[in-house]
Amino acid sequence: MTHPLQTKWFDEAAEAEYLRQVEAFVHAGDLDIAAQRILDELEEMDTPLSNLCRELDEDAVELSGWAEIGDAIAQYEGEEPITAVHIVMSNEEDLVFEDKNITHHPDAEVVLYTDEYLPFSAMSRAELLTAALNPDPSWYGKSEDLEVYLELNGLSELNSALLRHKRQYHFRDQQHVLDAAEGLAADIIPLPYIEFRLCAMLRAIRFHQSVKSLLDGFGLSGKIPVIVGMHNMKIEFTSVYVPKEAKVVEAAKMPKLAVKIERNMEEDTPELTGALLRQKLKEEEPVEEVKVGFFRRLFQRKAA
Repeated sequence: MTHPLQTKWFDEAAEAEYLRQVEAFVHAGDLDIAAQRILDELEEMDTPLSNLCRELDEDAVELSGWAEIGDAIAQYEGEEPITAVHIVMSNEEDLVFEDKNITHHPDAEVVLYTDEYLPFSAMSRAELLTAALNPDPSWYGKSEDLEVYLELNGLSELNSALLRHKRQYHFRDQQHVLDAAEGLAADIIPLPYIEFRLCAMLRAIRFHQSVKSLLDGFGLSGKIPVIVGMHNMKIEFTSVYVPKEAKVVEAAKMPKLAVKIERNMEEDTPELTGALLRQKLKEEEPVEEVKVGFFRRLFQRKAA
């Protein structure tokens, strides 16, 4: 059975428009709508990767270390306060798969900005999004010297499968080669390519959802906006999220980090500070060596 996108995406412009529409949902913060659109497409597939994506609920992707971001912002002693946070999911460059059983965990790096190079505090969400989508080297990556790390869990299996995927690209000018090798009609895109693109979009959306849920639930000091981006992920979505008013009812019900949030509660709830959140979410785990993130690698190379 042919998936509808196999014929629709034969037109490269149609594929680009599909990606643009999903990206527009992400830009608008309509992440549930974006995710559901991808899941609806995957319902018509029956492959190990599509099944993995359908089973990957939003709550399965977890970020730990959010309290440390708030603490770093509150304790920062620079001349100007922290006015923006940038969280980037990335893969290492040029990964070599010597063992197909190796799991490749995506990194989540935190970058903290002041208004020194860009007036984040005076910008609207739309202005911040425009800046994030068109990063200028005059500010991009020029973070304050604070080491804050997030641990990302729940995306490693999907990330590894996508990194190993054999249909990450499709060259329409070589369609005749596919016709002979795979018996495809002249106007049919290979299903594995459709699968890769959809699943890569879902990986990006699930990461955005994990950040946005924390921001909506716990916020950040002074309602600081959070820019969410990606590097070396093939399909990369960028957006900006601003803290909303929310009350935390219950925390630490799932491994590492999970929150149950109830908004607009009538009674007041004590503010959940960084120290209290850490106490609620603390787990006794062996400490692993911290990797150097993408931004720090980038600017270390420039300084060399």
